[in-house]
Amino acid sequence: MLFKILNFKTMMFLLVLGISIFVYKYLVSTRPEAKPSTVEEKTFYVNVIIPKRNNYSPTSDAYGKIISSRSGDLRFGVSGRVNFISDKLLNGSYVTNGEILAKLDQRRFLLEIEKLTSETKELAEQLGIRKRQVNRYKTMLKNNVVSQNKYDNELILLSKNRSDYIRAKTMLERAKEDLSDTVLKSHFDGRLFNVKINQGQFVNSNKKIANIFSTENLEVEFVVPSKIYSNSNDLIGKSIDVLWKGGTTSLKTMKGIIERSDGKTNEEEGGGKLFARIDKFEKRENYIPLGTFVRVDYPVGDFKNVFKLPESSLYTDKVYIVENGIAKPKKIKLIYKGSGYILVDGNLSENDYIITTRIPENLNNQKIKILN
Repeated sequence: MLFKILNFKTMMFLLVLGISIFVYKYLVSTRPEAKPSTVEEKTFYVNVIIPKRNNYSPTSDAYGKIISSRSGDLRFGVSGRVNFISDKLLNGSYVTNGEILAKLDQRRFLLEIEKLTSETKELAEQLGIRKRQVNRYKTMLKNNVVSQNKYDNELILLSKNRSDYIRAKTMLERAKEDLSDTVLKSHFDGRLFNVKINQGQFVNSNKKIANIFSTENLEVEFVVPSKIYSNSNDLIGKSIDVLWKGGTTSLKTMKGIIERSDGKTNEEEGGGKLFARIDKFEKRENYIPLGTFVRVDYPVGDFKNVFKLPESSLYTDKVYIVENGIAKPKKIKLIYKGSGYILVDGNLSENDYIITTRIPENLNNQKIKILN
């Protein structure tokens, strides 16, 4: 009985084992054949530029304000009542050198001049008579006709008469100056603002009638960074462009010449202030108004025999060139960085293909395909 049980288990074991071997061989024989996967090398598609050595004079921009190097106020030199006002004495009016703008009532000044003129003439005649009298007394003194005391008295009277004449003449000249001060004139070509005057108004000699700035001495003041300001002497005599814009619309453009620096750094701006003289125009209407904020394009230097590249080609201190379809780095020296471009020097050739497409990955030894 035991023999039959063991024999049955052995047969079942062998049967299961045979089925397992059969299934294994079947699965092995019917499995799909594994194909090796191919790893494709990554290719970067880029634009390139062929560099050329050249001389460049790049510009930078700053913001400034139109000013006048000659400005002041208009005042009468004496007190009086206004009896004439020119049609030009208005805010915004252009006036010329020597143009009469207003007058005070001159009657009392004319009367004073008339009186002093008469006094001066009378004293001059008296002085002539006194001189002749002294000369006669001098002759008489030599002939012992008059005493020394009498002669000395005549000299004293002559001295007093001369002093009175000089005083009257001085007062006459002063009165004539006062008369001229009753006329308000422009002392240079300019433009008026802050005009405050009325017909019949009584004004004091210290009252300001109007402000004036010279249209012949317009300038633009603008602030440059400290790096440029430290070499501001190199900018003296350089030409600039002055642009007045309203939003994105260009309103007026003028030329100018940098003439001087402020002589001190600007603590608020972190740089220094430069002044440029505005070129003269035939028509006043072409000027940009005083006080206008403008943009100034100014030169930052002259760079000889360097390469100009797009800013996107720079990777810290190197650029990448394409050699036989592979990207290779080349060290360069950054000379100047402008708006969207750089000026560099280094071991570059005018036959190099410099990559200008910005790639976030490391390009060294990467496969490259040139688009342009």
